[in-house]
Amino acid sequence: MTNINSILTTEQFNSQQANSIYREGDSEMLGRDAFLQLFTAQLKNQNPLDPMENEAFVAQLAQFSSVEGIKGMQSSLEQLVGNLREQSLLNGSTLVGKRVAVAGGFGQGGGQRPTETLVSLPNGADQLSMSVYDMDGNLIFRQNVGDLEPGEHRFAWSGQDMDGNQMPVDRYQVTASALVDGSIEVAPVSILETVSSVSWNPAIQQLDLQLLGGDTVSLAEIQTIAE
Repeated sequence: MTNINSILTTEQFNSQQANSIYREGDSEMLGRDAFLQLFTAQLKNQNPLDPMENEAFVAQLAQFSSVEGIKGMQSSLEQLVGNLREQSLLNGSTLVGKRVAVAGGFGQGGGQRPTETLVSLPNGADQLSMSVYDMDGNLIFRQNVGDLEPGEHRFAWSGQDMDGNQMPVDRYQVTASALVDGSIEVAPVSILETVSSVSWNPAIQQLDLQLLGGDTVSLAEIQTIAE
């Protein structure tokens, strides 16, 4: 005859058995196999004078079904993310060799390579002043252009200072100020940089673009792609 005092109740079994099955490594996760093992052992060790009620039995089966469903959903999502990453990298590879407009006006210049810029003028301009500064804030070059229509305009800095001396290859800032109806307005400037490579950034789940000048920008920051 079985000694009833030696039989664990459902609550006692859950507490003791879960401690040995629940922890896998350092992660307190109840996997599918562990859940089934716990559930089967619980049925074997229940008190025959106080068996598990039907409602509790159904609830445990529903919980097991939920665990299975979540596991399947997680696997599907991981596969979907992997497919999206591969597709994004494949599409991003078409940007290599193309030029993209990087907002802010900072970029590589000097040497023999002209620095091309895009200036946005939503209201046009009676006159536009383009200025180039080094990273110490010293004015390197300035050019005035007059009477521009509304829209986006492209300009190029030859890499020379105002005396015609060639500046060394370095990082520079290009700014623009527009005279509109007698008022001075700051005009947004973007630098056209060539994409040298692309990579996947897992932190933001997006592509990063490595530029020829050495900078890295997110694809989300790019608004214009040029040949």
